[in-house]
Amino acid sequence: MNQFIGPLSPSLTKCSNLQVFRAGSNSLSGPLPRDLYTLTRLQEISIHNNQLSGAINKAIVNLSNLIILELHVNQLSGEIPQNIGLLSKLEQLQLHSNNLNGTFPPSLTKCTNLTTLLLRNNLLNGQISTLNFSKLQRLQAIDIGNNTFSGNIPDTLCLCKSITALRLAFNQLSGEVPPCMTSLKSLTHLSLSDNHLSNVVGALNTLKHCQNLAVLFLSRCFHDESMPDDDLLHLDTFKNLQILSLGGCKLKGQIPTWISKLKKLKVLNLSFNKLSGPIPAWIGSMPSLYVLNLTQNSLTGEIPCEITQLPALISDKSSTDLSHLALPFLYDNLQYNRLFNLPRGLKLGNNNLSCKIPVEIGQLKLLQVLELSNNKLRGDIPEQLDNLTNLEKLDMSGNDLTGKIPESLTKLHFLSAFSVADNDLEGEIPKGGQFETFGIDAFEGNTKLCGEVIHRSCGVVVINRPRPAEETDGGSRSFWYDIQLPLGLGYFVGLVAFTVAVFFKNW
Repeated sequence: MNQFIGPLSPSLTKCSNLQVFRAGSNSLSGPLPRDLYTLTRLQEISIHNNQLSGAINKAIVNLSNLIILELHVNQLSGEIPQNIGLLSKLEQLQLHSNNLNGTFPPSLTKCTNLTTLLLRNNLLNGQISTLNFSKLQRLQAIDIGNNTFSGNIPDTLCLCKSITALRLAFNQLSGEVPPCMTSLKSLTHLSLSDNHLSNVVGALNTLKHCQNLAVLFLSRCFHDESMPDDDLLHLDTFKNLQILSLGGCKLKGQIPTWISKLKKLKVLNLSFNKLSGPIPAWIGSMPSLYVLNLTQNSLTGEIPCEITQLPALISDKSSTDLSHLALPFLYDNLQYNRLFNLPRGLKLGNNNLSCKIPVEIGQLKLLQVLELSNNKLRGDIPEQLDNLTNLEKLDMSGNDLTGKIPESLTKLHFLSAFSVADNDLEGEIPKGGQFETFGIDAFEGNTKLCGEVIHRSCGVVVINRPRPAEETDGGSRSFWYDIQLPLGLGYFVGLVAFTVAVFFKNW
């Protein structure tokens, strides 16, 4: 964590008694010096978060005393040495976020002291179904996500009784969640998203037996299946679940009531499915929920007033469970390591909701993100939104909202993203506060709005004079109304001319 630059010095080889070498979070570059592999007393190499490049030489197995090898977040390429399993004392191997390719070295499964194995975000490939993980009885965290591994989830992973975190997301795995995963009693974090898995009912009926499971990511799997209802999913566990993500699965059906039993649930993502019917009122009674994402479904009806009573969005009395996650996860293309850093939000956009925005939504004072775009919402924008003093993003675009944009919204000092585009709003766009930072695209599609930001002058207010009694409802005027002004003017001119003529005649 300094500003060291350039390659690692070959003179390290003179430090023959060196046991720990840490130079992480600098700007070191170039390859790993070959002489590094001669320091046979090394127990730890931590050179993560640099710009190192080149391959890991197979001579690394000379470091037989190595316990920790951290080379993650560099630009290393080539294959992981196939004989790396000879490092029998190895406990932590972190090679994630490089450009490593090739297959998973089978010899790694013989490193019986391994507790942490992180290989995510590389270019690794090949079948993993035949790998035998049964000897890794001390393994606690394994992450091989964001590669192109194929095959089924290995049954032998079920024999790793100490495992607490397992991430296989963003690969090309197929088949079903193996029933043997019911034996993983210590499992708290499971991510299988973005694979070609099937049988969502079987998966949830298996995983509900992992009683300590707190994080469950199953997004973009089980395509075009039906959302498990209470008849198919006999839910009596998942008592510790805090994150449930089934987004992007194109699941059909309605939001099932078994979700209401997840009393510790903080994050629920059901976005990008084919769910229909109303948003159930019982969501508002979920005691811990503060992130609800129902974007891109076919939900209908109203926004239930009960949803404006979510306790965890009204007062910050939620527990500190999962303050630090076993493995990081992506949300809105950002990586999070701590759950409490996740923006608290309601995302209901891209549905068929048709109602007024409940004024009670102003009670959710801890809300940071409110997305209601592309529905059929009508009526005025509630003044009460100015109570959402923590709001950072507000999107109400693509609806049928009318009236003015409340001036009070300028009080939302944390608001960095805002849109009311494509509605039927009118009047002057508020000035001051964060409204000085929003561009024209935030207001486009509202022909009755005016203001400097959209280059449309509000002009002068014109008071129309009352129309005469003869005017019809259609706006046309009678013949006498049309000619009375010219006749009056002609009479006046004629009278003046006659008076002048008489004057000159008498003169």
